[in-house]
Amino acid sequence: MTRLPRAPRGFTMIELLIGMIILSIVGASLIRLVVDQTRFMDHQEAGRAARSVSRSSLNRVLSDLRMVEAVGGMESAVAGGKDFTVRVPYAFGVICSATATAATASLMPVDSAMFAAPGFSGFAWRNSAGVYTYVTAGATLNTAGTVANCTGPAINTLAAFNGSPAGRIVNLGATSLAPVPPVGSIVFLFRRVRYEFKASVALPGSTGLWRTMATAPVNTEEIATPFDATAGVRFYVLNGAVAQAAVPAPLSDTRGLEFRLDGLSETTPRGKAAPIRSELTTSIFFENRPD
Repeated sequence: MTRLPRAPRGFTMIELLIGMIILSIVGASLIRLVVDQTRFMDHQEAGRAARSVSRSSLNRVLSDLRMVEAVGGMESAVAGGKDFTVRVPYAFGVICSATATAATASLMPVDSAMFAAPGFSGFAWRNSAGVYTYVTAGATLNTAGTVANCTGPAINTLAAFNGSPAGRIVNLGATSLAPVPPVGSIVFLFRRVRYEFKASVALPGSTGLWRTMATAPVNTEEIATPFDATAGVRFYVLNGAVAQAAVPAPLSDTRGLEFRLDGLSETTPRGKAAPIRSELTTSIFFENRPD
C-alpha cells in the first residue's frame, strides 16, 4: 500500500506568540543597552567638556599670576571675587642710571613676541629692603635705550646665544622717580591685567571668564565659558592659612588668591536635569612675600 508524503507541519499560533514575546524581550534589552551606553557616553563627554573649561582657564591664569609680587601686585578687587586687576611682570633687568624723571635699564632676554605685545603699564624697582616701588604716573618706555648709560657703570647686557634672544637696553620715563633708584637696582616692566567673571558672549545666558589688558590699547577676550555661579576668587591675607571672601583692607595685605573654577558642560546630557559641573579649586600665592 502506497502512503502519501506527510505535509510539513507549520507553527501554531501559540508558538508564534511565544517567539514574538522572546524577540520583544531580547530587542527591548538591546535597545535599553544602546540607550544606556549612549547616555553614558553623553555624560562622559559632558564631563570632559566641563573639566576642559576649568583647566583651560587655569592655565591662562597661571601664566599671568605666577610672577605677581605679593606687595603691590594686586591693584584692585571688587567684593564677591568676580573682578580683580593685577600688575603682571613681563621683563626683568637692572637699573643702569636714573634721575628724578628718567632711568635706563638693562633687561634680561625675554621672548620677543611677549615683549612686543601692547599694554605696557609701568615699571617697578626694588630697594635694599626688598620692597618694590611701582611707577605708573607718566610711565613711558623707549625700546631704543641709551647704551652709554649702561656701559659707563660697567653693566653688561647679555648677547644672543645659540639662537636664544638677547637682552636689551631701554629708557624709562616717569612724572617723578622719588626716591631715585640706585644703580644696580632690580627693575621689571609690567602690564595691568583685569580678570572678570561676567556674562558670556560666546554662550549667551552663561558666565564666562574675561581677561582684559587694562592699559591702552585695551584688549578684551573671553578665555573660557561656561562657569557655574560659584566661580570666583577668595583672598589670602598676610599669614592666614584660609582664604577669605572679603576684599583685604589694605589691598597690599593680599598674599595670594584661591580660585574656584567650577566649569559646566555646554549641554545637558540625556537623563540629567542640569549640565555637568566640574569643581576645581586651587591656590596661587604671589612672589617675594615679606612675611
